[in-house]
Amino acid sequence: MYPQEELRQLQQLKQKARKEFDKNLENERRLNQIKKLRHNYERSQSMFVSIQQIGLTNSAEHINKIISHLLDIGEQVTFEARVDYPSEIEGSRGRLRILSTWKILPDETKYLSTIKLVPMLGA
Repeated sequence: MYPQEELRQLQQLKQKARKEFDKNLENERRLNQIKKLRHNYERSQSMFVSIQQIGLTNSAEHINKIISHLLDIGEQVTFEARVDYPSEIEGSRGRLRILSTWKILPDETKYLSTIKLVPMLGA
Protein backbone atom coordinates (compact mmCIF):
# COMPACT_ATOMS: atom_id res chain seq x y z
CA MET A 1 0.00 0.00 0.00
CA TYR A 2 1.03 3.56 -0.52
CA PRO A 3 0.60 6.18 2.26
CA GLN A 4 -2.84 7.38 1.22
CA GLU A 5 -3.44 9.56 4.29
CA GLU A 6 -0.09 11.33 3.93
CA LEU A 7 -0.89 12.02 0.28
CA ARG A 8 -4.24 13.53 1.25
CA GLN A 9 -2.63 15.72 3.92
CA LEU A 10 0.11 17.00 1.60
CA GLN A 11 -2.36 17.75 -1.18
CA GLN A 12 -4.62 19.57 1.25
CA LEU A 13 -1.68 21.60 2.62
CA LYS A 14 -0.61 22.51 -0.91
CA GLN A 15 -4.12 23.69 -1.80
CA LYS A 16 -5.04 25.52 1.41
CA ALA A 17 -1.70 26.77 2.75
CA ARG A 18 0.57 27.09 -0.26
CA LYS A 19 3.12 29.37 1.46
CA GLU A 20 3.53 26.90 4.32
CA PHE A 21 3.79 24.01 1.84
CA ASP A 22 6.45 25.83 -0.19
CA LYS A 23 8.58 26.64 2.89
CA ASN A 24 9.68 23.03 3.07
CA LEU A 25 11.12 21.82 -0.26
CA GLU A 26 10.79 18.27 1.02
CA ASN A 27 6.97 18.54 0.74
CA GLU A 28 6.95 18.64 -3.08
CA ARG A 29 9.54 15.86 -3.34
CA ARG A 30 7.53 13.66 -0.97
CA LEU A 31 4.27 14.44 -2.77
CA ASN A 32 5.79 13.30 -6.06
CA GLN A 33 7.23 10.21 -4.42
CA ILE A 34 3.85 9.21 -2.99
CA LYS A 35 2.16 9.75 -6.35
CA LYS A 36 4.70 7.41 -7.92
CA LEU A 37 4.04 4.84 -5.19
CA ARG A 38 0.32 5.13 -5.89
CA HIS A 39 0.90 4.57 -9.60
CA ASN A 40 3.02 1.50 -8.89
CA TYR A 41 0.44 0.16 -6.44
CA GLU A 42 -2.42 0.60 -8.92
CA ARG A 43 -0.36 -1.01 -11.67
CA SER A 44 0.52 -4.02 -9.52
CA GLN A 45 -3.14 -4.47 -8.56
CA SER A 46 -4.11 -4.38 -12.23
CA MET A 47 -1.49 -7.02 -13.04
CA PHE A 48 -2.78 -9.22 -10.23
CA VAL A 49 -6.29 -9.00 -11.68
CA SER A 50 -4.89 -10.08 -15.06
CA ILE A 51 -3.18 -13.06 -13.44
CA GLN A 52 -6.40 -14.05 -11.67
CA GLN A 53 -8.44 -13.73 -14.88
CA ILE A 54 -6.47 -16.54 -16.50
CA GLY A 55 -6.90 -18.79 -13.47
CA LEU A 56 -3.63 -18.26 -11.61
CA THR A 57 -3.62 -17.34 -7.92
CA ASN A 58 -1.16 -16.03 -5.38
CA SER A 59 -0.33 -19.59 -4.30
CA ALA A 60 3.31 -20.62 -4.00
CA GLU A 61 2.83 -23.01 -6.93
CA HIS A 62 1.56 -20.32 -9.29
CA ILE A 63 4.07 -17.71 -8.11
CA ASN A 64 6.87 -20.21 -8.74
CA LYS A 65 5.43 -20.91 -12.19
CA ILE A 66 5.58 -17.21 -13.09
CA ILE A 67 9.07 -16.74 -11.62
CA SER A 68 10.36 -19.83 -13.41
CA HIS A 69 8.84 -18.58 -16.67
CA LEU A 70 10.54 -15.19 -16.31
CA LEU A 71 13.88 -16.80 -15.46
CA ASP A 72 13.62 -18.96 -18.59
CA ILE A 73 12.78 -15.90 -20.69
CA GLY A 74 15.73 -14.03 -19.21
CA GLU A 75 18.03 -16.72 -20.61
CA GLN A 76 16.69 -16.07 -24.13
CA VAL A 77 16.91 -12.28 -24.08
CA THR A 78 19.61 -10.64 -26.18
CA PHE A 79 20.74 -7.03 -26.27
CA GLU A 80 18.93 -6.55 -29.57
CA ALA A 81 15.71 -8.19 -28.33
CA ARG A 82 15.34 -7.02 -24.76
CA VAL A 83 12.50 -4.47 -24.89
CA ASP A 84 8.91 -5.77 -24.72
CA TYR A 85 10.19 -9.31 -25.19
CA PRO A 86 7.02 -11.36 -25.83
CA SER A 87 6.17 -14.59 -24.06
CA GLU A 88 3.05 -16.35 -22.81
CA ILE A 89 2.05 -18.23 -19.71
CA GLU A 90 -1.04 -20.39 -19.37
CA GLY A 91 -3.60 -20.64 -16.59
CA SER A 92 -6.74 -22.76 -16.25
CA ARG A 93 -8.95 -20.09 -17.89
CA GLY A 94 -6.68 -18.63 -20.53
CA ARG A 95 -3.26 -17.36 -21.45
CA LEU A 96 -1.39 -14.26 -20.45
CA ARG A 97 0.94 -12.47 -22.83
CA ILE A 98 3.93 -11.09 -20.98
CA LEU A 99 5.93 -8.26 -22.48
CA SER A 100 9.13 -8.04 -20.46
CA THR A 101 11.83 -5.41 -20.70
CA TRP A 102 15.32 -6.27 -19.57
CA LYS A 103 18.50 -4.37 -18.80
CA ILE A 104 21.75 -6.09 -19.58
CA LEU A 105 24.45 -5.00 -17.16
CA PRO A 106 28.11 -4.58 -18.15
CA ASP A 107 28.91 -8.04 -16.73
CA GLU A 108 26.09 -9.42 -18.99
CA THR A 109 23.76 -10.08 -16.06
CA LYS A 110 20.17 -9.74 -17.22
CA TYR A 111 17.95 -7.61 -15.03
CA LEU A 112 14.16 -7.60 -15.39
CA SER A 113 13.11 -3.96 -15.29
CA THR A 114 9.47 -3.93 -16.46
CA ILE A 115 6.65 -6.31 -17.27
CA LYS A 116 3.32 -5.69 -18.96
CA LEU A 117 0.60 -8.31 -18.74
CA VAL A 118 -2.04 -8.75 -21.44
CA PRO A 119 -4.80 -11.31 -20.72
CA MET A 120 -5.77 -13.51 -23.68
CA LEU A 121 -8.99 -15.01 -22.31
CA GLY A 122 -10.37 -17.96 -24.21
CA ALA A 123 -7.30 -18.03 -26.44
